Amino acid sequence: LLCGSSAGSTGSPTRGPLMMVVHGLLLAIACAAQGARGWVQIPGGRLVEQDCILQIPNGAVVNVDEELATKPRAGCSVKDKQVSEPQLQIYAADAHWQSQEPIKNFTADWVVPPLPSRADGQVVYFWPGLKSVRPEMGYPVIQPVMQFGERSGGWELQSWFVDARSVWYPVVTAPPIKVNPGDKITSYISLSHDGQTWTISGRDVTTGQDSTLNIKYSRAGKCDYHFAMLVNENINVNTICDLMPAADSVTFTGVEVDGQRPSWTTRANCAGNPQCDCGNQAAVDDASGDVTLSWKTKASGTEVVV
Repeated sequence: LLCGSSAGSTGSPTRGPLMMVVHGLLLAIACAAQGARGWVQIPGGRLVEQDCILQIPNGAVVNVDEELATKPRAGCSVKDKQVSEPQLQIYAADAHWQSQEPIKNFTADWVVPPLPSRADGQVVYFWPGLKSVRPEMGYPVIQPVMQFGERSGGWELQSWFVDARSVWYPVVTAPPIKVNPGDKITSYISLSHDGQTWTISGRDVTTGQDSTLNIKYSRAGKCDYHFAMLVNENINVNTICDLMPAADSVTFTGVEVDGQRPSWTTRANCAGNPQCDCGNQAAVDDASGDVTLSWKTKASGTEVVV
């Protein structure tokens, strides 16, 4: 059992009073143990120790000189800093597209959905992002992420670089900002003209606040990114579907990759999966190019569209 997880990875739609008490006690013990080690849940299927995450001021640039580029970050050796798998973290539904050329620009907008009707240790992510090698967990990714349950009971927007399997490239983030249901989010990922710096940015158009990460190519995995993705990633939602937002879907609009509309491949890893089936779907509107990631909850909801 891990902090940010619920008791029993497959879960059941309801929990009795005794199970709720046991669940709470086990979760408290697990969270206390993890807090002592400084574990932080991250997108991409991992828990990472706090010392291995670099959070920089909003809009600052993460740079590295040639000497540091050939050494892992201090205190993050494989022997001393372990990375742990959570119980069930999965891309519940996504759309992805492979470019033959390295991707340099990616834009997407969406509206913040309602909060889940209750919080029970779940973490829910929605993000547009670029992957380096495959559209799967475990590979370098740059992403502005809308997240619930990461550290609070509300929605946040935070820009990330994640390659948690490598001690050579520590997780880097910009500070999170709070966002509210109904707020419009606009995002972009862009490589500078000289090919030296990535900018990953999510901005709340409603409030004017943003979470922007500038990171040098040499620090962001030192690799090209060939996959664009639009993802609903969940941790320990399992089949307890009312842990999802109290709506039916999130729709990404204004989606462009290097100035063109991708021919998306849609996927729903949780559809028909007994561990996490919440009627998950991914669909593309051929006329507009909008991508909708949907699910079913106990609560009735309406589609969230820009």
